[in-house]
Amino acid sequence: MHTKLIVFTDLDGTLLDHHTYAFDAALPALKVLRERDIPLILVSSKTRLELLDYQKLFNLTNLPFVVENGAAIFTPLNYFDSLPDPVQINHLTCYCLGKRFAEIKQVLNLISKKYDYSIKGYHNATPEEISVKTGLKGESLIRSLSREFSIPIFYDQHADEILQKESETYNLQILYGGRFMHLLSKTDKGMALKLIMRGYQKKMPSKLIKSIALGDSLNDFAMLEQADYSILVKKHDGSFESRARIENIIYSPDIGPKGWNQSLLKIINLGGENE
Repeated sequence: MHTKLIVFTDLDGTLLDHHTYAFDAALPALKVLRERDIPLILVSSKTRLELLDYQKLFNLTNLPFVVENGAAIFTPLNYFDSLPDPVQINHLTCYCLGKRFAEIKQVLNLISKKYDYSIKGYHNATPEEISVKTGLKGESLIRSLSREFSIPIFYDQHADEILQKESETYNLQILYGGRFMHLLSKTDKGMALKLIMRGYQKKMPSKLIKSIALGDSLNDFAMLEQADYSILVKKHDGSFESRARIENIIYSPDIGPKGWNQSLLKIINLGGENE
């Protein structure tokens, strides 16, 4: 039985440089993925509109992608025929795994009122404030603001303490990324990986499907835990995220896209045939 590799990757700080969003150092591995027809699934805290742009940039427009830390999966129409509750959104199939933005915003407003404390995030910050935090401008900033399934929250110890107390009441959770805390339903990148792998297994029953996952932040650990090969990418400051433990995890030798490239090429070459 031939092995089919499926690669799942975080973007910021992993495939993309934390500061510049560049990915030149990852071009050799990206080329190998195209040549060997290995699907590259983008799994990010970014929005649908942002990831559609990155799909075009990486020539991945015929593949699934995962938005807003696993809150929803998007695929081309009729790509999978075995996943539950599909809906069509703008010529894509969407599998929504949790609450929508408006519902989460309502919850945040209630919590802020209860504690008489303004929790700052994408639901109430100005575009200028978000631009300062992200470095995004113009159309890139507009696409970042198009949240549908989650709300990034500015890092703030008191807000974190409040949300840790209150999120369970509303069946929500906090995931910690490189730039923001993210408030969303009780789903994550790992659940999205499992669903996509289930879809591929039914789509390609004659092949042994194996997953490779790459990430650098705490919000990537659920995805790394589910993968057959898990690569933790060195962060921009030269450290590794250490707040969780995963058995047999692979540590990248370098930072961001350079480490992504080195580690992925090594695993692909050891991971078996991909035909």
